[in-house]
Amino acid sequence: MLLSLPQDRFLAPGEPLRPVRIPGSKSVTNRALLLAALTPGTSHLQGGLEAEDTRWMRQALRGLGIPIVEEGGAWRIQGGTRPRALGPLWLGASGTTLRFLLPWLALCAEGPVRLEGDPRLFERPLGPLLGPLEALGARWSADASGAWLRPSPVPPKQLNFHVDARLSSQFLSGLALAAAGLSGPSQLTWEEVASPSYLTLTTQWLQRFGCAAVLESGRWQIPGGSLQPRDLILPGDWSGAAAFLAAAGAAGRRLEVGPLDPEDAQGDRAMVTILEAAGCTARWIDAQTLELQGPLQRGLEADLTDCPDLGPVLAALAALAPAPSELRGLHTLPHKECDRLDASAELVRWLGGQAEVIGDHTLRIAPGTAVADRSPISPRNDHRMAFAAALGGLRWGGELQDPQCVAKTFPDFWGVWRGMLGC
Repeated sequence: MLLSLPQDRFLAPGEPLRPVRIPGSKSVTNRALLLAALTPGTSHLQGGLEAEDTRWMRQALRGLGIPIVEEGGAWRIQGGTRPRALGPLWLGASGTTLRFLLPWLALCAEGPVRLEGDPRLFERPLGPLLGPLEALGARWSADASGAWLRPSPVPPKQLNFHVDARLSSQFLSGLALAAAGLSGPSQLTWEEVASPSYLTLTTQWLQRFGCAAVLESGRWQIPGGSLQPRDLILPGDWSGAAAFLAAAGAAGRRLEVGPLDPEDAQGDRAMVTILEAAGCTARWIDAQTLELQGPLQRGLEADLTDCPDLGPVLAALAALAPAPSELRGLHTLPHKECDRLDASAELVRWLGGQAEVIGDHTLRIAPGTAVADRSPISPRNDHRMAFAAALGGLRWGGELQDPQCVAKTFPDFWGVWRGMLGC
């Protein structure tokens, strides 16, 4: 399937982009779902993301004996029981679902668990997460279509692990979430961590479920036995908002986006600071609505160590910027749903720019001009590459293969995108 990328030509000159309402956060939704499953009692979650990644999490929790009922757009979750697999669990391509569930199941499941999903899911790094769990007696056996997980013979009361988190903060977050469901106090330590803002996000949601977790440099203290059921409204997705905010910068127009939380711990909130540094202006017009005014006045200079998922969208924006850009801190991008570092460089070149990959952590980009007779570009089955291609197409159009990959986190992305442009 091919999609012709919409161009910024449907609105009158100077007319603002149409207001955008974004869905809930995948990162928050999957954390909140698991915490509700771990918590004895009934929790209610409103505003959660309805997309593939969160559907796989809900489906997996139900397959582990956790009742989840939809009530008027909210979810009612009855938690606090030990997980027991009723059959194989299909996880799609959801890295958060696998890496968050795995520690809980390895420590607490009643009997073996069969995990299956897209092949790329099991190609992504897991070793630093499996090592500590196997030290407690859990066993992982991968094969061509998934893996068997055999849990620790005796569920521990607490954890005390030193974790290699250089490739993913999700290793630590998964362990911390599982630790909150144990009876005793746990401690996790590390030397380096990828995307540290996600540890802050996990801490924020542990605390909202009553766990007084303390996050320090290189150490996380997680008291056990303190989770409490909650009725919570989940926030909008800063990651999902990124391409729309970038569109205002690229098109030189004004845009209102919501619902967003200015105090949210999501690392991709840095998108606003990055755009302001490049000459855009931003202000909150109410408690949940952000107004961003373009255009970009200079290239982008950003260290994305704390928010690497912004890399593809910012690379596309850099190809449309008025001056060269440099994006750093990208060393985790090759280990995402696709090799996003290589794919981002390919997208820049497809947009007529020049891209230089330096090591595994830096992308230097020089903007270019339209390329005639371009072949359709593939997002490599990666939702964030599709978002970036949509942004890149604003100026010169083009065709995108497999546009439906956005269903992973933003099923209605193309409808919202066209609505923003008035087409």
